[in-house]
Amino acid sequence: MSARSTEQHTLEAGAITLPGVLMQALTHIGPAVGLLFTFQAIAAVTGTSVSLAIGIGGLAMSLVAVSVIQLSKKRSSAGGYFSWVSEIIGPRTGFMVAWAFLLFEPIGAGINLAFMGGIIESILQSTTGFYLPWWLIALAGSALLTVISLFGLKLSIAVVVAMGSFEVLVGLALALTGLLNPGDGGFNFAPFLPTEAVSFNGLFLGVVFSIFTFAGFESVAPLAEESANPAKTLPRAVILSLVIAIAFFLFVGWGVLVGWGTNDIASFISNGAPVLELAQNLWGPWWVLVLIAFINSVIGIGIAVQSASSRVLFGMARSGVLPKALAVVHPKRRTPTNAVLLQSFITLIVSIGGGFLLGTQGVFAFAGIVTVMLIIVVYISGNVSVWKLYRKTYPSEYSPLKHLIIPIASSLLLLYVGYKTLFPLPTGTNAWAPIVALSWLVIGAIIVTVLSARGHLGTLERAGDAMTGATATLDDPISDEGKPITRH
Repeated sequence: MSARSTEQHTLEAGAITLPGVLMQALTHIGPAVGLLFTFQAIAAVTGTSVSLAIGIGGLAMSLVAVSVIQLSKKRSSAGGYFSWVSEIIGPRTGFMVAWAFLLFEPIGAGINLAFMGGIIESILQSTTGFYLPWWLIALAGSALLTVISLFGLKLSIAVVVAMGSFEVLVGLALALTGLLNPGDGGFNFAPFLPTEAVSFNGLFLGVVFSIFTFAGFESVAPLAEESANPAKTLPRAVILSLVIAIAFFLFVGWGVLVGWGTNDIASFISNGAPVLELAQNLWGPWWVLVLIAFINSVIGIGIAVQSASSRVLFGMARSGVLPKALAVVHPKRRTPTNAVLLQSFITLIVSIGGGFLLGTQGVFAFAGIVTVMLIIVVYISGNVSVWKLYRKTYPSEYSPLKHLIIPIASSLLLLYVGYKTLFPLPTGTNAWAPIVALSWLVIGAIIVTVLSARGHLGTLERAGDAMTGATATLDDPISDEGKPITRH
């Protein structure tokens, strides 16, 4: 392969450092989106003990993060989980992980844009009488994401850092104001107390709901090739993003509930937008900062999704699983231009099409159920991979706690979350969500089975080899064929 050809399929190494990777993970979690809607959802099942449920849920998700940290120390590629599982478990399982990813991750920006459009349309009409269709808002957001993504990861991350910092500061300021101006119940620590939960089962349901509040930290994995010193940067970003997110939601949940009034939790649950109303009561006209933080959060999530998804599409194309055109890199900006454009098209279709078909809130709920089911498959595959990698390839570094007990514990927890998501079965349109997720996995399994039966498994094998061969092994030498030479 010529130098120019290689350059056309190579991302910009070292484009982002720890602060940028950290904010990619934190923004993908979406602090302001959680601020506006997560607390109310958890309170509906838990009662006042929202911060306690969030704290336990954050610790539970930290178990999942252990596998991401351990894998990213040894393997680095734009394919993320797909690369890890393809190399460590096998191309068949790797393809299934990629197949799951291709449904839940790329739609993240679109569903949030549709949701944001509906919220802004409603607020503008109720407060000013001005009608701005939600789909125009979603369209503008999609265009903005495309432009930012095309101009390179450095710009994308710079915007993410600025936006993420703003929404965190707004959330902290609102919580502090609430603590200084408590509602009915006064200043107290009730949100941290198990005795304030409606029941043990309610508290546990709140924990289940809160676990996926922290999903998104793993979005740093596909940025490995463009990160400075990814073997150290990625694990640190995962740890710091979770610590910051847990601390943020603990403090802000406490401040919001105390500011509203812990003796009046019923009205908090029944209110259409309690956090916005609280901001209006505490800040007057400056409540709009919370709305801006929400918009900011949605755009930040969109940028994070665009960056992560386009890199995986790029990696799969470079490996031969997707058309080679998606592996083209811009000669100056070193961004996967065609992969970004495809991701932007997906965002546009999901936001506009999904919003009209299911409603701006309906598409958000529907996609949430699908995402939970598919991301569980991905996370558990990663847990199996970390055990096999360290047990077989790095036996001297194998730890029963980090590489066996914790992965098993987090896998069991994830399976329980999946069970609680499905039972009792969703109703209405959402009843189709589990069917969509399962059908998607069945189609992927059929593809793998057919390719295997016809002796065409080479495509899947090339996927694993090529995607892990890019920067596959951080501490192993690379052979002339571009494959890692494993030390034993």
